[in-house]
Formats: sequence, structure tokens, C-alpha cells
Amino acid sequence: MKSSISFLLKASTPFFFFGVLILAIYLLLRGHNLPGGGFIGGLALSMAMLLHGLAHGFDNMEFQMRIDSIRLATYGLALSLGTALAPVFFGRPFFEHFQTYVQLPYLGKTAFGTPMLFDIGVFMVVVGIATKVIFIMARSTSGRCGLLDSEVDDYASPSETPIETEENRDAN
Repeated sequence: MKSSISFLLKASTPFFFFGVLILAIYLLLRGHNLPGGGFIGGLALSMAMLLHGLAHGFDNMEFQMRIDSIRLATYGLALSLGTALAPVFFGRPFFEHFQTYVQLPYLGKTAFGTPMLFDIGVFMVVVGIATKVIFIMARSTSGRCGLLDSEVDDYASPSETPIETEENRDAN
């Protein structure tokens, strides 16, 4: 059976993915001092993952991710919130950031501090939420239920009735 996905797209995707991954990390690392940061870096990585999913299939991409998207977003939110709340426990103002400089070989004087931790948390939240939306939309557009059977209890209210039932799927 002939695949509808272009050979050129499949062959070039790893190079584009690697390039956008490097760009996302660059945007993340320069963000707390210059334009960029966790949000735009997370969006860049999410777009690279979308390209990979279009070329190789979203089921393959979801399998290769190795961590649940919502769990990644939860860890990122905990990191960002912890970075913002930590100074309060030491009698300092909420969201006060601390930074130190370290002399590293080949890199010179490099800043390390809580702004970077906050940006990494935001990065994780954006990647987690964006990839979850991508997975749900990919499943829905392929005619499957947007949520896996194991996810329905986590994301749906017990009082809700599902829109997609077996009868609705069989009618389509």
C-alpha cells in the first residue's frame, strides 16, 4: 500500500526537528535576560513535535515522548510555582529571584539562578499542554475518541455523558 506521506517529508523531518530543538533550547536559555524564554521555547518545541507527528504519525510520536503530557505540565507548574513561592518561606517577597554567577571553562562567567528554574517550568507547562492538545486533535481527526479509555476517568466529570458513544461512531 502506498503511503500518502511524502518521502521527502519523512527524510527531512529529523533534521528540522533537531534544528528547531536547538532553537527552542537557545530561546529558553536566553529568555530571562533577553527576549525569549520558557513560553516561546516551549512553543517552538511543540511545533517541532507537530511536524514530527505529521511526518511519522502521532501514535509514534506519543510513544516516543515516554512521559504523559499532563504529567510533564504538572511537574513544570510545580517547579514554576515552587520557584515563585520559595522566597516567602524565608521571609522574602513573593517571586523574588536570586542569581549567582559561576566561572565555567569555555563558557566564561555564566548566570545561574531562580529565573532559569522558573523559565524551565514554564517551558515544561507549554510543551505538556500543547502536545496534549495535539494528541487529542490528532485522535479526533482520525475518527477515534479524543481521549484514551484510561484517560476518560481523569479528564471527564462523572456526571457528564460522553458525546462520542459506540452508536455515534458506528453511524459515521
